[in-house]
Amino acid sequence: MFIRKRKSERKLSKQFSERGIALLVVSVSLSIIMLLTAEFGTNTTIDYYTATNARDNVRAEFLARSGQNLAKLIIRVQTDLIDKYRRQMNLGDLQLADYTGLFMSAFGGSKKEMNDLAQGFGITNTNAIKGLGLDGGEFDVTITTDDGKINLNCARGGSRTRQTLRTKLEALFYFDAFNPIFESKTADGWQRDRAQQVAALIDYIDEDHSKYNAPGASEDDDYQTLKDRFNPKNNYIDTVGEIKLIRGVDDRFWTLFGGQFTAYGDCRENVSAIQDPKLVAAIIFLTAKNAEDPVLRDMNKLWALARRVVEARGMGVMFDNINTFRDYVKNPDGALQSMLESRGLPSDPNAQQMEGVELDTNKLNQIAYAGPRRIYRIVSEAKAGVLHTKITAVWDTQVTPQNSRDPMANPKGAYLFWKER
Repeated sequence: MFIRKRKSERKLSKQFSERGIALLVVSVSLSIIMLLTAEFGTNTTIDYYTATNARDNVRAEFLARSGQNLAKLIIRVQTDLIDKYRRQMNLGDLQLADYTGLFMSAFGGSKKEMNDLAQGFGITNTNAIKGLGLDGGEFDVTITTDDGKINLNCARGGSRTRQTLRTKLEALFYFDAFNPIFESKTADGWQRDRAQQVAALIDYIDEDHSKYNAPGASEDDDYQTLKDRFNPKNNYIDTVGEIKLIRGVDDRFWTLFGGQFTAYGDCRENVSAIQDPKLVAAIIFLTAKNAEDPVLRDMNKLWALARRVVEARGMGVMFDNINTFRDYVKNPDGALQSMLESRGLPSDPNAQQMEGVELDTNKLNQIAYAGPRRIYRIVSEAKAGVLHTKITAVWDTQVTPQNSRDPMANPKGAYLFWKER
């Protein structure tokens, strides 16, 4: 009996043992299958989003390029039609670039945005807006000009060109309001004044290695004493952002003056395109016929006059030649009154009377000009899904491409700069 009982216990124990192993095998197998399924699902999801992002990246890139192409079309219409026939059509200083935001949604907006815009104009027929708006993305374009900025690459010119650049920079930094910038040390501990800062800007770009305001001294000395030593470029800068490498160009300087500089275009500023009173005031200060004019001696009056000149374009005044600019600066109230009378509009009797400054035409022609825009800065931003692409380009309307696809057409205009991110 005892032996028979022991055998039955061993047999039962063996059955439980086999069942435990089977359960363990099944559990492990299920775990492995679940892990494989989860990994497969994760890999599939990753592949899906990777493919989606790749698709959206291509969409965003080509939408941004479409924005650039649309901007070139706008510039072509501006230069070949409006600028050429503005007098015959009495268009004034019409710039299509100022109105791109009003119609850009029709080309670069989404379908929903286009439908909402159409309904705002009372258009309910969808066929009337067929082909407008985009599926799967959108883009926007901003067009500005660099014509009203100081071209620092003119430091590579002759001695007279460099001297003109020097006087413009000195006039730009002239105002007493900028004293805190030039009376305190820069972020890297450099103590400078206005003349030293002007020389530093020129020395970094000009072709020699001697300091502009200290012949015989090496311009490399200011950079070899830095913690991270480097040498001045002594060549043309490719973008205006490179001036952040120049001694004295810290965040304060860049915030205040960085928007007044460019690396493209003419060595004279287009007074039709200047948008900053600081540069207008500098031009007036440099070209005044009487250096002791009361307006020049009073910074508040000079600043008010410069602001009036900048705001003139918004009032409908067009500086289509240098004489128009000169006459307006001499008598801003009279010029505005004549413009209003020519258009049959009443003048504002409550307008503040403004003192003008008589300019020397010869001096003015040496540092400025007036007329159509030449250098355009095009920023196109596109979005597709969660991806963004931004292209910043600079277009010169007076450059003839050397490798044109259609040599017979020979159109003017070419990119000087292209940055995509």
